[in-house]
Amino acid sequence: MTRPKAVVGGESGSGLVPVAPGEVRRRRAIARASRAKAVGRGNSNALKSGVYSSVAVREDVLDMAALVYASAPWLDPIRDALAVEATARLVVRLRRLDVLVDACLQDLTKPTQEITSMYSRLESQLLRNLSELGLTPRAAADLGLAKLDAKARAMRLSETALAAYQNRPPDPKS
Repeated sequence: MTRPKAVVGGESGSGLVPVAPGEVRRRRAIARASRAKAVGRGNSNALKSGVYSSVAVREDVLDMAALVYASAPWLDPIRDALAVEATARLVVRLRRLDVLVDACLQDLTKPTQEITSMYSRLESQLLRNLSELGLTPRAAADLGLAKLDAKARAMRLSETALAAYQNRPPDPKS
């Protein structure tokens, strides 16, 4: 059953319910406030795992973003912040979907089409994000990051060897 539309000054017999102009403003304000509250809370009721909820995954996303920055020293925390956060959010959501799919398989039920579709979309978006950030082997080669990483590794090894040489005890034969 559908509700009749509320219209300011509706005519009788038209099927429209007349509403005072002040009432319309009040209803709009209530609707805006409820939408704002829903955005702030996130939608943790959509799936048991809270995959859709931004609030439920916030701390895990921050941890994953820190790991991304640690694994890619060429990323700038200001310039690449949005891409890194989006990538971290994708990783966290994929992990939560993994848990959900495993739970479905243990219960001997098939994962829903919604879950499998979301999983494939998130996975393909994650690969695109990783490529943009230079975190896949091909993207790193295209950006020349493999050479930079090899130079940095050689520098670390030489610094470690030099520090070990300087801190060793004197040779008794000389």
